[in-house]
Amino acid sequence: MAAKERLATDETLRGVLGAVERVAQAINRDSGTIYGFHIDGSESDPAAKVTYLKDAQGLTPAKMNYSSGVFDYGSWEDAFFMPRPCMLKSDGNVDYYLDPDNYAKKEDGSASDVANINYDGNAMMEWGQDGKKIWMKIQPDSNHLGASVFIADYQVDATYHDWSFHNCQGVSVDHFYTPIFNGAKDSNNKLRSISGQQVSNKTTANQEIAYARANNPGNNVLWDIEHYSDITLINMLLILMAKTVDLPSAFGQGLRDSGSEAINNAFRTGVHNTKGLFYGTNSGAAATYSNAVKVFGMENWWGFQWRRYVGHVLVDGVHKVKNTFLTEDGSTATDYVVNGEPTGAGFKSIPATVLSGTSGNYIKYEWFDDDGMVPCGELTGSDTTYYCDGCWYNNSGVRVPCRGGSSSAGAKDGAFCLYLGNTASGSTWAIGAALSCKPLA
Repeated sequence: MAAKERLATDETLRGVLGAVERVAQAINRDSGTIYGFHIDGSESDPAAKVTYLKDAQGLTPAKMNYSSGVFDYGSWEDAFFMPRPCMLKSDGNVDYYLDPDNYAKKEDGSASDVANINYDGNAMMEWGQDGKKIWMKIQPDSNHLGASVFIADYQVDATYHDWSFHNCQGVSVDHFYTPIFNGAKDSNNKLRSISGQQVSNKTTANQEIAYARANNPGNNVLWDIEHYSDITLINMLLILMAKTVDLPSAFGQGLRDSGSEAINNAFRTGVHNTKGLFYGTNSGAAATYSNAVKVFGMENWWGFQWRRYVGHVLVDGVHKVKNTFLTEDGSTATDYVVNGEPTGAGFKSIPATVLSGTSGNYIKYEWFDDDGMVPCGELTGSDTTYYCDGCWYNNSGVRVPCRGGSSSAGAKDGAFCLYLGNTASGSTWAIGAALSCKPLA
């Protein structure tokens, strides 16, 4: 074939491929879903603070029916972002899926390994279903104290990110996994997510990370403690479903009142194995374990125990965050830790977010940007206004966050509750960690 003919053929082929791509993008735009909501930073009413946008407009919020004890999904039961419970092998491959209404069973009704501490893997929630990842865009208001948040089942444009699906090699994979249960340390010093276990505590951040990473079958970091990017995404999904930032009122108070070391040590994971993906009560009594909250199939997303995570530190009062193991999020460091310890080196700094006022008071303001949301400003909220959750902090040195609250923190517990006062060596009965997994493929 002559050169001119080959060139013409190549140009024709490129034109055809370009047209096909444009058609595919148009189909995505026409058939894809974009849920949205706006958070008004100045509004004190937690429900009035949230307004539905795009495909969420006109939908019915979800909430726990405390009279019947049954979760009301509203319009959200079949949402594309709902996760699936599974048993995940140590190599990052799903062994089988669990019955969402009874984790003791596989989907086919046979017995599962959810309570088998000798199982080579863990009980996890799988995110990303039917080939659809979860893409999120956070568009802050001009003052960064409010934002419009968009959740889509396709990448609408380059401002939508799927950070939670990025693994340690910088590859966006089909699924990521979060823990069904609080972390429990086994006899091999591995942090596990298994039913029927006493929850691990009195460990340092370095130990928790080492115990979680002991699950890895090789040198690649598939398994770790929980990630900032996952926590941000899941909390945004909860706001979307409930149409409020008072999440304990919508989903359940959790174990947060009158807890003690003895109460925590007597708890065994799996109290809600037969309660479906969502369950809660309007009582926070920690001694009654049936009051534990369950969201997206996971026990104790808030309450019961402070949980440390990677991807966020407070350094001399400045929030520093990192959404990915490698640097595709704009950070400059590989890994979330230096020699096993969270230091914030190479993380992205979030400006103008210094906390002030009395440590331990309620969050009034959150600072929003493309990387997520963090508490900022003076802590002058309350248990019924603004974000309804508490925050503790220390603006000197490197402080490694814990989230969710403990069984003795009372009404200050919740999805946004943070303890930013501990160094990496902080270790008490009220602090632990839980697993996450981002497979290689």
